[in-house]
Amino acid sequence: MPEQVTEDMGALARGVSVNLYGSGFNMATRLMFNVLVARLLGPDHVGIYFIALSVANLLGVLAAGGLDTTLVRYLSRQRASGDWGRFRGTLRFVLQIAASISLAATTFILVGAPWIAAKLLHNPEVKTPLRIIAFWVPLYVAENLMLAATQSFREMKYKVYIDSFLDPSLRFVLVIIVYLLGGGLNAILSAYVFSLLVCAVLAAWALRRCIPVPLAAYSPITSRREILGFSSPLFAYNVLTGIALYADSLLVAHFRSAAEVGTYSVAVRVVAVTGFITPVLGQIFGPICSELHHRGDLQQLANAFKVVTLMAVQLFLPILLLFFALPHQILGVFGSGFRGAAPCLLLLMVGQSANYLTGPSGLVLNMAGWTRLQLYNVTFSACLQTALDLLLIPRFGIMGAAAASCTSLMSLNLIQLYQLNRRLHFHPFSRALAKPFLAALAAGAAAVLVWKGLTLGPLLSPLLMGSVTILTYMVTLVALGLDQHSRLALEHVRSVIGMRFRRTPQTVLTER
Repeated sequence: MPEQVTEDMGALARGVSVNLYGSGFNMATRLMFNVLVARLLGPDHVGIYFIALSVANLLGVLAAGGLDTTLVRYLSRQRASGDWGRFRGTLRFVLQIAASISLAATTFILVGAPWIAAKLLHNPEVKTPLRIIAFWVPLYVAENLMLAATQSFREMKYKVYIDSFLDPSLRFVLVIIVYLLGGGLNAILSAYVFSLLVCAVLAAWALRRCIPVPLAAYSPITSRREILGFSSPLFAYNVLTGIALYADSLLVAHFRSAAEVGTYSVAVRVVAVTGFITPVLGQIFGPICSELHHRGDLQQLANAFKVVTLMAVQLFLPILLLFFALPHQILGVFGSGFRGAAPCLLLLMVGQSANYLTGPSGLVLNMAGWTRLQLYNVTFSACLQTALDLLLIPRFGIMGAAAASCTSLMSLNLIQLYQLNRRLHFHPFSRALAKPFLAALAAGAAAVLVWKGLTLGPLLSPLLMGSVTILTYMVTLVALGLDQHSRLALEHVRSVIGMRFRRTPQTVLTER
């Protein structure tokens, strides 16, 4: 492997070892929160809860519309050049656009809640939850844009502290308090909105803390046409992404019962937790990819792409094994009423596998500048999923929704992989990928032996099977031999974990 790629992968390994903490905590806390809500409300009421959230999330994605990326791009340049007049003008203009769209979305939900509940969702009980969660939209947009603006100062800590740590933790605590006080579905949704209000206020405070000058002293200068020209394709991309993310849940709500919405939404969110590896790698690999492509070092980019894919697959395969070994037990954590969604969960995991096995192809296409091509790809994927949802959900329910999601996701990844190979002439596959798959086969065989050979009860048997599966996978993978970059990443994780406990040479000399 070329030396430059080794250095880049060293940076990747260091970044992954740090970012895994924030992302892991965020995902774990959100998963525990969903478990708590599901156990408190049950399938029927949690279905109404997720219907309201899906409507709000869809409108929130539309209101944000890629404006966060716009802020990072323009504010970073204006901050670096000290052009605080343009900084103020850009910030104000983008916030005005976002405020207008988000307030229009909130008004639409507040006024149209009876019609949405009765005509679109066929469930009058959704009306009041929709009106409560309507206030979530402007708060979500405000927090998202304020934290994006702090990133223009190269400050990631505020986003990590507020969005990854505080928001899910505060929400979890508030829901427990609400439940102990006797609150139900509407009270839980109110706590959800209140936690975001606190985070939005703190995000505004964080941005004010980052800005080193009094902005009021500078006359705002706004390049409206340039900003709108850059953000318009991003807006379209986000609209289509939002449709792809939430259309299935809303169409299940339209054609089926609230209980089915609840079980499907729980399965979707459990699978979504397994996707945290991709953005962790992408946050570090994105700049490396952009730099290598800009320099024209396509061979180094190809090697780095293979390394990133290998790291992602190695981390994902044991998770996939656990899901296939214990689907009923995983869903049973949310309550016995959700166990029936196990086949749906496994089908969704097949679609998630495509994200890992094809590597971060979409990220490479974006960093190479083919954003319009990506827009076409997402358009095709969203249209395909919506068409399949309309065809399959009325007949097959949540299994039809899972099949539509799986098909569209696999199609999108295969298209991106083909385009990447055709334009840059490389792919994510390497001989090193054989080792994690062999380790997965060994772990799967061990899980089958435990399942057939031991019966220790409904609690101990799954724990033993899961432990044996993970241990067998890890031991086999190490025995087959880790590649140099995986060893480097593991060493950085060890160094971060043991940093506070490792004695320095000076300490040893002092003790002696």
